[in-house]
Amino acid sequence: MKKINKRLITTTLIILALISFYKINNLNYIKHIDIKNSFVEHPENLPTKEAALNSSFWYKNLKADIYRLKAIQYIGWNAIWSEYKKYLYFMTDLITELNPYFVHPYVIAQLLLPNYNERYENLTEEEQEKHVNEAEEIWLKWIKNFCDMEKIDLIDKEDNLQKIWTDDKFTNPCSEYSIPNYLAYVYYYYKNDPKSAAKYYKVASAVKDWLEWSRIMAAIMAGKWWNREKSFFMFLNIAKYIESNDEVCLEYASNLEKVWAMVFINKQTALDWKLIKDIEVSRDKVFWKFSEEKEWDVISDTSCLNYVNKSIRELNLGYIERANDKFEKDKKRESISAQELYEEKYIDYLPIDFQQYKDYWIIYYYNKDIKNYDYKMGTYEELGL
Repeated sequence: MKKINKRLITTTLIILALISFYKINNLNYIKHIDIKNSFVEHPENLPTKEAALNSSFWYKNLKADIYRLKAIQYIGWNAIWSEYKKYLYFMTDLITELNPYFVHPYVIAQLLLPNYNERYENLTEEEQEKHVNEAEEIWLKWIKNFCDMEKIDLIDKEDNLQKIWTDDKFTNPCSEYSIPNYLAYVYYYYKNDPKSAAKYYKVASAVKDWLEWSRIMAAIMAGKWWNREKSFFMFLNIAKYIESNDEVCLEYASNLEKVWAMVFINKQTALDWKLIKDIEVSRDKVFWKFSEEKEWDVISDTSCLNYVNKSIRELNLGYIERANDKFEKDKKRESISAQELYEEKYIDYLPIDFQQYKDYWIIYYYNKDIKNYDYKMGTYEELGL
């Protein structure tokens, strides 16, 4: 009987010990999860990047990865209300300080910080601007860590795109094309800064094996920040580089470069109606009248003629913008279109773009969004003139 009681007592004590151990362990586990989740729910509890660096010793990359996982949890936890943006910059800055060459956090910030969707986000304009500025800061850090800043400075000072693409001193300024390309996108689409966008599209175009698109965007952005001189020259660079076997087009592009030098460098020729008309006439003689049957030959990304026409378009816009400056001083408003300038006798010739369809064509109009002249398909009558 005594033996049975001893066994029973021993068994009972063991069971009680196991139950106690389980409860204590479970409480510790729950507490551990609570502490871990507190970083997800309250990222303000994360250490400063200075403190994280000082306490990481030889495990910076490991710590960066741990904080990255916490950042992903934080984003998922707050995704519905987009509250993740509140601390996303802080978390990304911390991670990339521990491991400057950790690509994933930069990409996540690029995708999430500047975007805004009014359907499920409720941010003031000031808050939106703040997040865009944070995105810019993260990308400039990305550029600093993954690019050759001396090459970027050289590219920024060079307007000849052909040199940028062929001279070794400019080649591969960044480890991959997406880095400067993302930053260019932010500058144009979120910060309305085509000048900076043009700079980083040029940088992207110098990265080998990248699409021709960044080269085209560099030329377009030069025009968007009202430097028609640069944009005209850049499109001619593309024309001469893109299709080297089209001797007729290459010669015509070279002749236009001489015109560029006479107008903008040597100041020997005025950018007036006579020059604009003479260029149109010579183009039609050398090439052909635009038609829908030959449309692809004109607008193809691999056609020399496409970029010759784009360069002439920039020259037309420069001519129109000079007249619009006079119009604004006299009328105290911007003109609506090139046709209004023509009818009001501020220009003596209405430029005719190469791309002309039967019922609509390229027209030159004042774009209020960019506060400058632009072009689009349509008719002048649609603008009320």
